[in-house]
Amino acid sequence: MIVVEVSQGIGRIRIDRADKKNAFNGQMLSDIEAAIARLGSDPACRVVVLESVGDTFCSGADLAWMAAQSQGGHAANVKGAKDLGHTFHCISKSKKPVIGRIQGAARGGGVGLAAAVDIAVASERASFALTEVRLGLIPAVISPFVVERLGPSRARALFLTGETIDAAEAWRVGLIHHCVPHEQLDQKVQQVAELLAQGGPEALLGCKHLVDLVAFQPAEAVFEQTAQAIAERRASAEAQEGMTAFLQKRKASWIP
Repeated sequence: MIVVEVSQGIGRIRIDRADKKNAFNGQMLSDIEAAIARLGSDPACRVVVLESVGDTFCSGADLAWMAAQSQGGHAANVKGAKDLGHTFHCISKSKKPVIGRIQGAARGGGVGLAAAVDIAVASERASFALTEVRLGLIPAVISPFVVERLGPSRARALFLTGETIDAAEAWRVGLIHHCVPHEQLDQKVQQVAELLAQGGPEALLGCKHLVDLVAFQPAEAVFEQTAQAIAERRASAEAQEGMTAFLQKRKASWIP
């Protein structure tokens, strides 16, 4: 159900369950987490692309799997929900930047995947809907990522209505970062990957941590931490190489 490969610095995690509209189950979630960990520790991988096959990006959770989870007793049900949430957390906290390649429909947890990646690139053919309420459910474990991406007001509206929005609207409200013609999707993903590869690997991870530190905090609340962060980064070997390369008018060592 998951294909993992690394080529020219780009690691790809490909969901391959098109016959089920790339709906995820417990095994797929475990495989995605393992792939994120593997690529995060692979020095040959600079950037991760999360993608899928077929016309649908991800239809969310496999309902047969969800129904089975609900029948196992309260403790097992809670554990399954925590395992589900942990997958989105692993994607968000990946040691390598994660690009979402969204070629088609994203529903429910598929929207959660789009919200958990660092940069979401979507085809104009893509569409997005949080349809949980129509099944008597709520988008609970994906809500931190969706609310962070959309803000409370827009997230509340989409949670409550379950309405479908197209890629252009998803870009307008901030759910995705790029909306491109379908035939340009791979080109745009490659372009974003190449931009990311120009950043120092440690600095890229540091930027992810920095956003987590300062989000929704007044500047004075994190003044000490941000000062310490830049002081430590300036003294690092990677930053010294980057600044020296700039002054010497050459590429830094990490740039392909």
